[in-house]
Amino acid sequence: MIADTTDHLLWDVKERDTKNNMPVVYIKPSVGVNISAGHPWVFSGGIEKSAPNLADGELVRIYSDKRFIGIGYHNSASDIRLRVLTWQDREINTEFFVQRFQEILARKAKLTKHTDAFRLVFSESDFLPGLVIDIYKSTAVIQIHSLGMEKLKPMILSALKKVIKLRCIHEKSELSVRTREGLDKEVNKTLFGELDDEIIIQENNFKFAINIAEGQKTGFFLDQRENRKALLEWCNRRKVLNCFSYTGGFSVYAASRAQSVTSVDISKPAISAARRNFELNGYLPNDFEFIAEDVFEYLKNLSYGNFDLIILDPPSFAKNRSQVKNAIKAYITINSKALEKLPDNGLLVSSSCTTHIDEITFVKILHQSAVHAKCRLVVLESRVQPADHPYLLSFPEGRYLKYFVLQKIAIP
Repeated sequence: MIADTTDHLLWDVKERDTKNNMPVVYIKPSVGVNISAGHPWVFSGGIEKSAPNLADGELVRIYSDKRFIGIGYHNSASDIRLRVLTWQDREINTEFFVQRFQEILARKAKLTKHTDAFRLVFSESDFLPGLVIDIYKSTAVIQIHSLGMEKLKPMILSALKKVIKLRCIHEKSELSVRTREGLDKEVNKTLFGELDDEIIIQENNFKFAINIAEGQKTGFFLDQRENRKALLEWCNRRKVLNCFSYTGGFSVYAASRAQSVTSVDISKPAISAARRNFELNGYLPNDFEFIAEDVFEYLKNLSYGNFDLIILDPPSFAKNRSQVKNAIKAYITINSKALEKLPDNGLLVSSSCTTHIDEITFVKILHQSAVHAKCRLVVLESRVQPADHPYLLSFPEGRYLKYFVLQKIAIP
């Protein structure tokens, strides 16, 4: 720790140096090295000393070992005590967000040429912790994960309208993590313009109808875009079962190549939306099968060999670390059941979006599933999220999506 006499001298200096009356927080030197290298989080144990009477969500200047580290926001109610917004000594205002959005948009415009729906801001991985923005044509859907970003929302909205010509900005912040930040758990409201009941997007020459207000997440699982495209290679003349099909993203792609496609989801509205997406793409829904049923029960009762390609893309089974043990059990159960029903040499496409389960753990889950199903698995392809959902080497927590194409091999 810094000696008391040094503490007082440092605080006197930094209070005089503070811009816009912004309070100062000191972090431990060992943590400061990590933050300087690009990690945007400081946990409570990394705090050395804080200015008195800090308000939760307040912007602060961060120092370590007498050095300015960056500017972020503070929340004493969160395990993540500080989130870094910038490593530069600059004012956080509307112009800051305008510049940041312009930089991100310029980079991602080159990566999303074959769609009019993409993720503009991916939170920490785009250097804006606690903020997600998805673009669906001329509608922006925002998610606010943290109190600090909530307080900056007026600047965000103003900057967004300056950078992109938008008809509507809608907030879809339905996240359990918000309760730990002191925010309402569910916010689903239009902040600017008028939200259309349905938005038709283009993705790799396919069309999808998006219902933002009633859909999951921000309306569609944009993070599987490139994986849906890659699936085409494996679908030729196969009998495909898409489990947890939601509105039929993988199903629509598969239908262009497969012999048959069956979509299963527990949600009847999702199944209806999947039918709608088949129609949009010129398929006759009556030529395909749509089943509203619990996937676990469906696979339990499924006959062996009905399908030779099964897709498992479930929602996250663990919203926090306390649920990881049960999530692992659920993944093993669902993958084991699918493998038991696949014929030898059949394909399993298995994906996980659970942040708290890393890739190595998921590989172990898939192996254990093969052990339970008394078979072996050959990895034909493995993928992650697309480039508009980037991850930083300094922030591996942003690498959350796991996607595997596996072939079932009989044990001699």
